[in-house]
Amino acid sequence: MIRNRQAARSGAALTLWLLTLAAPGVSAQESQERQAPPEQRVEQIITVTATRRPFDLEEISAHATVIDADQLRQRPALGLDEALRWAPQFSLLRRSPARAAHPTSQGLNLRGVSPSGTSRALVMLDGLPLTDAFGGWVYWNRTPSLLIERVELVLGGASGAFGNQALAGTLQIISRTPPTTPASIQVHGQAGNQTTFRGGFALSAGNAKRGLILAADAFDTRGYIAVSEADRGLVDEEVTSTYQTAMLRARLAPGLLAQFEAFHESRDNGTPETYNSTRAFGGSLSYDGGTATNGHRFAGFARDQEFRSRFSKVIAARSRELAVLDQEVPAWEVGIAANGWRQHGDGLVLGAGLDWRRVSGVSHEDVLLAGFSREPGGTQNVGGLFVSAQARAGDSWHLEASLRGDAWHNDPRSSGSESRSKSTLSSRAGVVFNPGGDWRLRAAAYRSFRAPTLNELYRQFRVGNVSTRANDELTEERLTGAEFGGDWSSGSATAGGRFRVGVTGYWNQLRDAVINATVGATSTLILRQRRNLGATTVRGVEIDTSLQSGGITANIAAAFIDTHIDENPVVSGQPLVSLVGNRLPQVPGYRLRSSLAWVGNRWGAIVGLHLTGDQFEDDLNLLPLASGSSLDAAVDWHVSDQLSIGLRAQNLLDERLEVRRTSILLEGPPRSLSLTFDIRSDRDTTASTMAR
Repeated sequence: MIRNRQAARSGAALTLWLLTLAAPGVSAQESQERQAPPEQRVEQIITVTATRRPFDLEEISAHATVIDADQLRQRPALGLDEALRWAPQFSLLRRSPARAAHPTSQGLNLRGVSPSGTSRALVMLDGLPLTDAFGGWVYWNRTPSLLIERVELVLGGASGAFGNQALAGTLQIISRTPPTTPASIQVHGQAGNQTTFRGGFALSAGNAKRGLILAADAFDTRGYIAVSEADRGLVDEEVTSTYQTAMLRARLAPGLLAQFEAFHESRDNGTPETYNSTRAFGGSLSYDGGTATNGHRFAGFARDQEFRSRFSKVIAARSRELAVLDQEVPAWEVGIAANGWRQHGDGLVLGAGLDWRRVSGVSHEDVLLAGFSREPGGTQNVGGLFVSAQARAGDSWHLEASLRGDAWHNDPRSSGSESRSKSTLSSRAGVVFNPGGDWRLRAAAYRSFRAPTLNELYRQFRVGNVSTRANDELTEERLTGAEFGGDWSSGSATAGGRFRVGVTGYWNQLRDAVINATVGATSTLILRQRRNLGATTVRGVEIDTSLQSGGITANIAAAFIDTHIDENPVVSGQPLVSLVGNRLPQVPGYRLRSSLAWVGNRWGAIVGLHLTGDQFEDDLNLLPLASGSSLDAAVDWHVSDQLSIGLRAQNLLDERLEVRRTSILLEGPPRSLSLTFDIRSDRDTTASTMAR
């Protein structure tokens, strides 16, 4: 196994070296539109797809954020998830980045609606689901970084338009469109401490009818020892990570796109016997036609993947380790989606659509100490129909509404479990009021749902001395919520400064949330099982302020979250310790980010301070995780139109961040320093806006 990991790391290093060799020979010109100066970028109209059609950001009743590719790349980060955490509403289950966390804990957590590792928000790539169909987690580095054009983050229940998994919102990655001009190339590289290397390239070419983009990334790090120094033993070693990913997007005809993808990652999880790996292949075909007022879209996709993981228990003061569970989880999925929209009269746009997704998977499990094997799993079908309407009333009012019906059905692999079926209605209604001047007010109410994944129903796992059982009797999660917000802006970036402030308050009631409930504990083992909570209240306030003057932008963004459990898990015949009044696990009381960015003609810099409040590891609120902070910084020098180099620093002050606590404490990454370079065949001489 060690030999395989060394080979994977060597392969990644070789890929990066080849990318570097390719860079000096670049001579073709890129056809992408040049970036506007910072003050023009702030004023531009931004279109998003939060309602399944192109939609003006200023007309959306939800709290929405658009982050473009330049902002993502200029933030000090070693992965997409680390760049996105600059939005305080965004987090994974734990505080560890994807490069250091087991993939099953990488579910997207928006607004604190995430009591376990499964994502409670739908992650999409160009309108198709990217969230893992079997487990509900997200492989954040599956999309090559140079293929990303922007990321749309929309908060609040979105099942009315998107159905399953859009419980607390959506995150959509929009990739670059194949060009209509001759060939071009971009190359990115990054190297830093912890023996970390990251690199990628994007090749593109096209004409008026056809075009393609080929993009790939490779990453490798030796990592760090996650177990706190006070708890370490002889078995503890670095958490390593490596991945390779590639995507090809081809325009076969105007509006018709084909996409192919391949992905592989592996990770050593901190002891010699614990590791995981994933390999995946897939493809999609889509057709987009029409405009923002009259159009339609059809898409289909298929993916095949295999997830492997080994778990262990550590004994004798962490001096010995025994492998306890081997898992091999093959899964495949197919899906289709179709929708259309048409304008009627002066300001009414009606839309309708459908989608369907089928996933089949089995967890081949060898329980090593007990000497037996089991193969739980099954097939799940989820599909729905929806209708939507957006209307403009005069110059000040924008109204939106959607209604959707879904049905899901599970067929278990084992004869000991029963098939399950259920149908549900989801809805959303919102209003935006632009009274003129610099004000905008918005409000929305919604109902959304999430069906339990095959992973939650059938797959068990173990982390250290915590063993978590599956539960094939789980039912769907349902969320009812409302939000109200407002934005105010004044001035101009070129005339005395531009000031913006936005405030959003929200209330959500989450019923039947799937939680890893503690059902027993001894001195050597904590036993948990996935259970449905009765009811939980999640409410909060989000604040975002910015001041821009010339090339300087100051920003403060904060999310204050209050969660409390109102009803105990639904239990059949087994009493549990009351959870009423407890906070949801792994949800802090607040997240805050303050940043200062400067952009000059050839230079740019950004510094950001991230603060996170205390939280609990477990449902019983007996295992606290302390508040923490991280200071990140980046400097970029645009040497020429084609070349830029930069420095990145994460956790610059080397602060300790607690990320997991059972009988031992695990900590987040220490200080990370790296050098970056970007080469492209054509670059705007004006530096792009740094991340706000």
